[in-house]
Amino acid sequence: MRRLLLASFLGIVLVALAISSVPFAFFIQTVERERLLTTLERDAFVIAGKAEEALESLSPSDLRPVRDLAQEYRDAGGARVVVTDEQGIVVVTNDPEENRAGVSYLSRPEFAEATAGQISTGERYSETLGLTLVYVAVPVFSGQNIVGAVRLTFDKAVIDAEVSRQLTGILIVALTTLALGGALALILSRTLARGIRELEHASESFAGGDLSARAREDVGPSDIRALAGGFNAMAEKVSALVETQRRFASDASHQLRTPLTALMLRIEGLRESVKPTAKVTERFDALEHEIARLNRLIDGLLALGRAGAEKTPVVSVDASSCARERVESWRSLAEESGVTLDSHIEENVTITAAETALEHILDVYIDNALAVSPAGSNITVLLTREGSAVTLLVQDEGPGVSDEVARRAFDRFWRGGSSYEGSGLGLAIVKELADASGASVALETRENGGAQARVVFQT
Repeated sequence: MRRLLLASFLGIVLVALAISSVPFAFFIQTVERERLLTTLERDAFVIAGKAEEALESLSPSDLRPVRDLAQEYRDAGGARVVVTDEQGIVVVTNDPEENRAGVSYLSRPEFAEATAGQISTGERYSETLGLTLVYVAVPVFSGQNIVGAVRLTFDKAVIDAEVSRQLTGILIVALTTLALGGALALILSRTLARGIRELEHASESFAGGDLSARAREDVGPSDIRALAGGFNAMAEKVSALVETQRRFASDASHQLRTPLTALMLRIEGLRESVKPTAKVTERFDALEHEIARLNRLIDGLLALGRAGAEKTPVVSVDASSCARERVESWRSLAEESGVTLDSHIEENVTITAAETALEHILDVYIDNALAVSPAGSNITVLLTREGSAVTLLVQDEGPGVSDEVARRAFDRFWRGGSSYEGSGLGLAIVKELADASGASVALETRENGGAQARVVFQT
């Protein structure tokens, strides 16, 4: 019996560690990859800003500083840099092993997308280098025109090495916890008391993702209480590891914003020091626009990471009051745009949802509707209840949406065209919050014109 209980206990610990550690390992890999992609994208736009005038003239004297900057970036441990003109012809590269100046890269998907005004990210295998590379390609803007593209590539093995280092630490903690649990099981296997049910319930909740779950230490005989204490110690260690990663994501956001803020201050200072001609003003406005877009992208990435990585508690929400409050908050902005914001909200409607999910979803839906609504049109917010389902609709009188937009609108980074000013993350965050709330979302074309965004909650 004692051996059976020992084997059972060790099995439970192993399962709990596997269920909690494997998703956490994937989370670390995702965070590390997104951090590198965000860093590469930031660096790519910095190089793009330096290359703007050089790509307009394409003179050797103007290209030389760009080439020197790319080489300095590579020497400092940065990525491989390739700069092309608007035709996809390579004009600058910092890779001595693959100097292809004058070669057309337009056939490569990332350059085709970048010269079309889109940011392209992904992975691909380089037969020339024999490496799997992570790449970011961004357009180079001069005002509203695209004058070229910048691509940065980084060895994927660097990400894998960092993830392996962090997973090694997790494995050590897991094995240590397992060893302590085995030793404790030798003592606790003498009896089976009523407190084992409390411990079983806590372990199931913890393995299911509730990192706040703890076993009661005041139930059962002393050996069961000691077992509950051992489980709680393990839970604290795993929770501490998760919290460390969350703090890392928060610190990363500050590190990303610091250089952008410094760049904006330098641009403002430079604007004041030069003669304000129309062309100079246009270029400064374009630079500030791109920095603002980067800040929006960073905010969206962090919000998306928090929505996807954290297990948000589901609470009861007064949907009627929340919807009325958000409509009133947006009404003045709608009036400034010449748009009428109406609402038809049922009284005393309550839903179960993640905290702040309803407010955030409604804000994104109304913001998107305002972006496409012409002056003199109406936006209508409807909240209705039918049985246990509560439906929230935001209807506009804009151009409507195509089948492709309706199908892909909630995908990350998909913006339905390069002219859209957003980051492509708003509706993706909506989808994450809806999933956390047990709700469903959809974007549809109305029969009488315009579009409607839908979310269905449960009471």
